[in-house]
Amino acid sequence: MIYNDVLETLGETPVIQLRKLLPDPQDKIFVKLEGANPSGSIKDRAALNMVVQAERSGRLTPDSTIVESTSGNLGKALALIGAVKGYRVVLVVDPKTPKTVLSYATSLGAELDMVTEPDANGGYQATRIRRVQELVAQIPGAITLDQYNNPDNPRAHIQHTAPEIAKDFEHLDALVAAVSTGGHLSGLSTGLKETFPSLHVRAIDAVGSATFGHPFAPYKIRGIGLGWTPGNLRTDVVDSLHRVSDTEAFSTCRVLAAEEGLLLGESGGAAVFAALAYATENPGRTVLAIAPDAGANYLYESYDDTWLCEHGTDPDSLWRSGDDLLRNARSPQYPAAASTVSAPGSPCSPAPTEVYA
Repeated sequence: MIYNDVLETLGETPVIQLRKLLPDPQDKIFVKLEGANPSGSIKDRAALNMVVQAERSGRLTPDSTIVESTSGNLGKALALIGAVKGYRVVLVVDPKTPKTVLSYATSLGAELDMVTEPDANGGYQATRIRRVQELVAQIPGAITLDQYNNPDNPRAHIQHTAPEIAKDFEHLDALVAAVSTGGHLSGLSTGLKETFPSLHVRAIDAVGSATFGHPFAPYKIRGIGLGWTPGNLRTDVVDSLHRVSDTEAFSTCRVLAAEEGLLLGESGGAAVFAALAYATENPGRTVLAIAPDAGANYLYESYDDTWLCEHGTDPDSLWRSGDDLLRNARSPQYPAAASTVSAPGSPCSPAPTEVYA
């Protein structure tokens, strides 16, 4: 098939059924591999839709500069889009951003602005967003797409990803998806519940994330969690919450690679672990886990024993076999519970009312 440009290859990502790692032989657990998108993650979908809608509204013009806060994958997506469409892209990143992500973005011409001072919670998101606001004020013609609050983020999944999934399944009992900006979780939940009214949506968050109102604490999983509740998170379409630890996510990634040939990113490992836990509670149900990116971003980090040691994780503490993984999925450290939000959104990232009119 011939395309006009690489952005046309976005979407129609494969869905793989687990063959070995099943709590019960009758279980039907599927993983949607969003790492097959052109820049390697589900963020391609949101980024392109936010850019296209900003172009249509007149906010984004040929002379504009896109300035965005990112922990990695959205930055890769915007770098690719900027290269294809000719936009200057400035990415505000932090020391947790994988080196492979930084190299990818700069190879495509994006500029990096690194923040190094953690915010009051010990994370970097609030610091990054403040820096974005400074740069937008300083750079003529600069805009930010504000992935945390921009409704065109979840709309990408309502309009495109959810129908794509609905074509693949006659029936779907459960969707398991990670929370970061709330975009793909809320968009997929909204869209798929229209097709599958009895669908159970289980949100996945990192232990340490404050997205659902828990106290913030440092954690190592990338691509998941925030220090506040993002505007794009719709809790009314989420049925339960499973908070996953670093050990659970990293171990799942390694076992999936060794036993299923699936090399997933850390948030994908968290989603599959939670899908396995859901399946142990609900035998025989059809469950779909969303893997937001591939493991290539993390080969020299969470897949690397030396990196783990340097970042405070003993590699020997991770599970090595499918039996170990399934045993722990039956008794997760933080069992799933009803999803509620008891904390307000971030005061440092308001959604401007005039932007998306």
